[in-house]
Amino acid sequence: MNYVVKLNKKSTDKRVTELGKIFAAAGYKVLDINESSAERTIFFFEPRFEIRCEMFSGVPLGSYAFGYAKALPECSQTVGIKYISLSEDETFIAENNMLTAQALKQIIGDTKAKMLIAGWGKLTAQIEKVFSGADISILDFNIHKRPELIDKYGEKAFFAVAPTEEFPIIINTIPKELLQVAKWKKRKGQIIYDLASAPYGIDWTGCEIKWLDPEHTVADIDYLSHSRRITHFVRYRILPALPGKYYPAEAGKAVYDAIMRYLEAVKKTTIVLCITGSACSYLKLLPILRGLAAEFDIIPVISENANQPNRFTNIEEFRGSLREITGHNIITNIAGAETLSVNKSIRAVVIFPATGNTIAKLTYAVTDTPVLMAAKAQLRNGKPCVIGISTNDALSGNARNIGELLNRKNIYFVPFGQDDIVNKPFSMICDFNLVGETIKKALTGEQIQPLLI
Repeated sequence: MNYVVKLNKKSTDKRVTELGKIFAAAGYKVLDINESSAERTIFFFEPRFEIRCEMFSGVPLGSYAFGYAKALPECSQTVGIKYISLSEDETFIAENNMLTAQALKQIIGDTKAKMLIAGWGKLTAQIEKVFSGADISILDFNIHKRPELIDKYGEKAFFAVAPTEEFPIIINTIPKELLQVAKWKKRKGQIIYDLASAPYGIDWTGCEIKWLDPEHTVADIDYLSHSRRITHFVRYRILPALPGKYYPAEAGKAVYDAIMRYLEAVKKTTIVLCITGSACSYLKLLPILRGLAAEFDIIPVISENANQPNRFTNIEEFRGSLREITGHNIITNIAGAETLSVNKSIRAVVIFPATGNTIAKLTYAVTDTPVLMAAKAQLRNGKPCVIGISTNDALSGNARNIGELLNRKNIYFVPFGQDDIVNKPFSMICDFNLVGETIKKALTGEQIQPLLI
């Protein structure tokens, strides 16, 4: 899972509460939208929720946000939040629209009355199923749909304008001010149900409020009070977020399923990345890690030596970058590394950069650091171990150890070569740019070639 979930715990939308319960039951840590966390995050933004840029402060790469809007504010993009609009998930749209239609059925009840639906889209299709006994006509504004609409509805298909006075029930599904009511006369029993999001489907231009239906909600009144002039009696009900009001558990489950479908589709191969004390390599390491994080879910482990202050880089800043890039807390002790042996999602362990000290200990099965324990935890499960060497004694004291590991099952090397034949003739370092390709080859049981560069 490796995510915390953030949603608006103060929301009056009951589906948000239900969604939180589902995530908690599935083992996720559920936080309020304003709580801070350094872990990778799944955000959920309910309809009409005000999104603020500070909500994304400190959120690591690999985090996701799900909501109903088409896009998030630009500030979310600068910190690498991936936004997914639920309106692009066809399965979710069908489920949510059906819940909306069923809720509308509860409001209106069974009816065989003449019904005009403004808009001929996916929501309308679900409304037709629910009100199968009603006399339904369609008012659409898309000229390209005209031949198909006429073929299906004949004289009950209207375009741009319709004899609205003939319909006791009008249902709007289009978020545009389409239906003009300034000249409407009082029609006994006629009512408009608006299922669209703001600005809804009624054009109040030139009208003045005279009377409101007793069933109006506060939201209705707030909207109508900003209109100019309404001179005639109109029964009008704005009905936003019906699934959350009438079917909160089902609506919450639909959101959860949509989120899980997406995460499963983009699921990355999980690897353990072990960093040893080759501090001179750290600055070059970060851009490589960012590239790896785009392809792999990385669990970071660092040795005690790698966790100490050094003359090459600020260790606290380096650790912060490591957490940001991977979205995981860093494992810094042997006990934490040992628990990785039971994580069945892990496919490989990578030691990069690997010092001569670590290479020597790995050769002789010494397990006295978090890195060596992480390697042992995966090797004993038959998982590949990829080594990216960075050592000054590769062609001297450690030459024998490297040769031994080259013949060891499930051990793979990132291609390496001498990095400074004049000043450090025994030193060798791997090609940082080939780490990703080496991992991919190792996952198929193959050593990338050529090995020497």
